[in-house]
Amino acid sequence: MKQISFYMLALILVVSACSESESNVPDVKMMTIKSSKKHLAKAQIYRWYQLYERELSDVRIDNTLDMLTDDIVVKSAAGEARGKDEYKERLSAFEGWKNAHHVDNIEVQLGDEGTILLETDIRYQNIRPNGDKFSYSLHYNTKLIEDGHNLPDFTSIEIQPTGETNETFVDAYPENRTKSLMHYWLANMERLDGNVTPFKELLAPGFELNFSTSTALTSIDELETWLNGVPTQLKESSHIPKDFSVKTIVENEYEVTVFFDWQGVTKEGTRLKATTKHIWYVVDDVNDRFAKILKADVTQIIPIEEVE
Repeated sequence: MKQISFYMLALILVVSACSESESNVPDVKMMTIKSSKKHLAKAQIYRWYQLYERELSDVRIDNTLDMLTDDIVVKSAAGEARGKDEYKERLSAFEGWKNAHHVDNIEVQLGDEGTILLETDIRYQNIRPNGDKFSYSLHYNTKLIEDGHNLPDFTSIEIQPTGETNETFVDAYPENRTKSLMHYWLANMERLDGNVTPFKELLAPGFELNFSTSTALTSIDELETWLNGVPTQLKESSHIPKDFSVKTIVENEYEVTVFFDWQGVTKEGTRLKATTKHIWYVVDDVNDRFAKILKADVTQIIPIEEVE
């Protein structure tokens, strides 16, 4: 293997990650579903869990309804809801509950006719208003429909209990909240089209992006210039996240640390790989669709190399 010249290091993108087992991203030439589509679907499932993990509000419910098709079907041990109105009516049963959804693994595959199939296994915990505590393992079968660019919408969600557990309640919201942000950021980075618009929702006022090979980016215009540079020389890009951790600094502020194994293919067919460490400082308004990056610091662990 040979190391690529310094300018190519700009190909390392500020991206997301997960600590759950995510069915390792395969080698680029073997992929049957684009990495960006996987991350769009993952962003949505983590958003789904978040609704139940903080106090319900009209704004937060509306954000979730926007993730669903009009003919959504949600099946669980509690029954079946068809359509957005039926689903919304059932949410009142969760008033006053404390809920946590700990994701153990995610599998994402292509379905037919523009659909994405996503399955998860989670450990679910709740504390009810009367103080009763419960914990279960659950399996989710979901189907999403996508148009190639925007966040896909759930068209069906089936939740199957797989056993009871005996676990102490641990808040899962910080992890699910930051993972949805990261997966959506990653999906947009992997589009490689130079479009800065989706990032505006994901960056806090006064943001600072310290990529490992450029001066700090502190404006949308600077980010747009960067996006339209070296990344547009790629035809494929994917990221394998590992060693994710999130720490609550104060309420609604988080520090995320993650490592990425990156793979890419240039438009000329050169295959590349690298590893970086990312530290993100994230601020959160629970009523927004996504939390926002205030600062991102990127460190090279293994510089970009050409894969022979």
